[in-house]
Amino acid sequence: MPPLSIIICCANAESTLGAACESARWADELIVVDSGSVDKTPQIAQDHADQYVVEPWRGYGGQKQFAAELASHEWVFFLDGDEECSPQLAQEWQGFAGSQLDRLDLLMVPRKNYVLGRYVRGWWPDRLTRIFHRGRVTWDDEVLHDTRQASDPGRVRALSGWIEHKRHSDAGFSDYFSGKRMDERLLMVARQMHSRGKRARAFDLVFRPWLAFLKFYLLKRGFLDGTFGLLIAQKAAVSTQLKYAALWSVQNGLDPADTGPLT
Repeated sequence: MPPLSIIICCANAESTLGAACESARWADELIVVDSGSVDKTPQIAQDHADQYVVEPWRGYGGQKQFAAELASHEWVFFLDGDEECSPQLAQEWQGFAGSQLDRLDLLMVPRKNYVLGRYVRGWWPDRLTRIFHRGRVTWDDEVLHDTRQASDPGRVRALSGWIEHKRHSDAGFSDYFSGKRMDERLLMVARQMHSRGKRARAFDLVFRPWLAFLKFYLLKRGFLDGTFGLLIAQKAAVSTQLKYAALWSVQNGLDPADTGPLT
């Protein structure tokens, strides 16, 4: 098994960073990259990490690419400050032989998401490109997420061990349903969609929100979670409607001034 560097990029994560770091103790190296915390994040990071680095925010992909270069090892695993590595994922990594990983560039990691303290059935498996050989992947230019691509689809493996997201978070209603935050995020996505040639049509505005609702409420079995599952499906529908409304705004020259990076 090759050595592994776990890197946590975060800011103002005092309520969750300790648990994130504890879940990563099995790694050969732990690095925390802080984009400018004003709470107790620095003290917590310095108590746990082999390296603690403060770096101004470079964007989602830019921050992670900077952080990957700090690693002492070629295999890198990214956690966020509000995530934890499950014991099952740690055991799965530790079971890999070096000869197996020589044939791989990228490991897809599923994530269990929690909203208001409850597991979101409809968002599973939410597979992410979090474990990778940093010399054998390319980085995608996504405005809201950092993603990577293997040199060949055959050099990717999906893992069964998972990441826990916001399991112990104190995030409240406004973190998930804030109109202002949602608008800022969706405008960023809409600008990128427009730059890639996508356009909002009547079909998108009328039908896509309903399709999103049906996906998360019926196909992903959100109905089994009662009112909570209904709330998650409605959130998906509203987000989809606003995304295409933002795209329509951009393509018609009605885009407001860039608000800059989110905090």
